Amino acid sequence: MNFLNLGPKRTYVPIIRIFFPILLLSFLGILTLVSTTILPTGSLGDLEIVYKQILFVLVGGIIYVAMSTLDLSYLKHWQAILLIYIFTLILLIITLLFAPTINFVKRWLVIGGIQIQPSEIAKVTVILFTAVLLSKKEYFNEWVLFLLSFILTIPFVILIYLEPDASMALLTLLIWFFVAFLGLNNPIRNSIILIIVGCISGSFLLTSITGNNWWYTLMIPGIILAIFSFYSNRSWKNLAIIATVVGLLLGIFTSTIWGGLLKQYQRDRIEAFFTPEGREGDIGFNVNQSRIAIGSGKIFGKGFGNGTQSKRNFLPEHQTDFIFASYAEEFGLVGSLFLMAIYAYLILFCLFTAVNVVDNPTLSLIAIGIAVKLLLEVFINIGTNTGAIPATGIPLPLMSAGGSITVMTFICFGLIDNISKNATEMNKEKSKSLVDIYEN
Repeated sequence: MNFLNLGPKRTYVPIIRIFFPILLLSFLGILTLVSTTILPTGSLGDLEIVYKQILFVLVGGIIYVAMSTLDLSYLKHWQAILLIYIFTLILLIITLLFAPTINFVKRWLVIGGIQIQPSEIAKVTVILFTAVLLSKKEYFNEWVLFLLSFILTIPFVILIYLEPDASMALLTLLIWFFVAFLGLNNPIRNSIILIIVGCISGSFLLTSITGNNWWYTLMIPGIILAIFSFYSNRSWKNLAIIATVVGLLLGIFTSTIWGGLLKQYQRDRIEAFFTPEGREGDIGFNVNQSRIAIGSGKIFGKGFGNGTQSKRNFLPEHQTDFIFASYAEEFGLVGSLFLMAIYAYLILFCLFTAVNVVDNPTLSLIAIGIAVKLLLEVFINIGTNTGAIPATGIPLPLMSAGGSITVMTFICFGLIDNISKNATEMNKEKSKSLVDIYEN
């Protein structure tokens, strides 16, 4: 991790190590968008979406610089977080009540011809208030803070779900969970509790989805682990009981959601993942076309502008949700691995930055939250494109066309740049203290 330790003589390093990969991703995204506009005749088609994406990148870059110089000490004050929370909540309410219906959903506020998606803002807001709350463990019970952060997240999840956008609602909930979970003490105990809840609740949900009662056997290791935890450690007894009860209640609740609250097309997507055979002509069409596009790219791809799936409109949403398939078709396995390596580098940089500011719990959890957000977005999008997970409508950051996710991604990395500078200052202070101790 020495390559991430920012010494006093290299204060310019964070912007190079963060901003350059971001610009590279943005360039690859714009390049792919240009390629998707090339007509079968070889001429360029409508470039409006390309011009908009360039504008979003420029705006994002300006905001990045602003966020990288912001005084993050204000985040310690609950008033600042409350203002951000209320602002985001109002945006989501306005979207649900007054946003125009586009493609049968109400997800975007249209201002000056530009669509703003408040749910993208909500994901970052969840990271901020969860990080601030869980950093107060020294003063309040951590489980109370965990529950409070959950209560504050629920309005966001419900409002996003009602747009409707179940995928984004679930992603927002997952981001909250991982940030809050990683903010708790005793990771071994917490991991065991998570496994207990996951096994018990998962047995109910998977049985409901597949109709196969054998999934109930997944409950057995969860119960065994709960019994082991109950008798192995006195301080874990109550948590083991709570985890078992929560697992049962969550399992029943998710089964109810599957049977009554989820829409038919949402259930079809998940069922198509578990039983893909015989679904090539309906709900599985999008993923099948995406896999064909990726597979046809082979090792080195067909070359820029030579993709056929997107050019002939076989690949749906080839500029947004399935942008990875469009890219992989033209740049192949080598290009895809290069793209994923850039994302991996940025995620690792966020995590190492969190380690470097571990003495500041708020900043450390924000960095972890941004890493989790990017990881989930990349995993879900590429997983959807390759058919590894059920189809969802989550865009690929800086690659997919879209102003909200592009600008919010720049904001996130502006925060990471800022936190990196805090790490530099903390390293300077530690070095100075060590020198003073040595001299004395």
